[in-house]
Amino acid sequence: MPPTLQDRPGASVFSEIGIIEHLMRHAVSAHLPAGMTYAHFEILQGFARMGDGQTPAELAAMMMMSKAAITNALQKMQALGLVIVLADVKDRRKKRVRFTKAGSEAYLQIVKDMKSKMEALREGFTENEFRQALPFLKSLRTFLEEISGPAEPEAAFPR
Repeated sequence: MPPTLQDRPGASVFSEIGIIEHLMRHAVSAHLPAGMTYAHFEILQGFARMGDGQTPAELAAMMMMSKAAITNALQKMQALGLVIVLADVKDRRKKRVRFTKAGSEAYLQIVKDMKSKMEALREGFTENEFRQALPFLKSLRTFLEEISGPAEPEAAFPR
């Protein structure tokens, strides 16, 4: 009889991670304003965490997206008023992406709308449980980055 998923803990870990990621996307997507996608939310979240001003190429690497995909996402986000793409003041050949006030407000509204779900998550698990999970998850990510190699030289995701 072939081994079941329960017999292969490595496969079970990746299955659980995939399901968690899917459920998180679904939870966030339910709170997105019309026209915004989960990829747009991730870009806004990156700006909220690390600040704005990156080039599209830097964003593509950070988000692990192709340059074509990030360009498409940024065009749609600019049409929604969430970001603005400007010429770099030092090197006019480059572009820089800035978070607009509307983009910041949209991100904060999504976070506010999800507050009850985040509170339920915090009530369901202790901080210590999250802390205990982190070393393994970080080691797993680092290992996968090392064996996969970045798609482009600058593609390592800063976490």
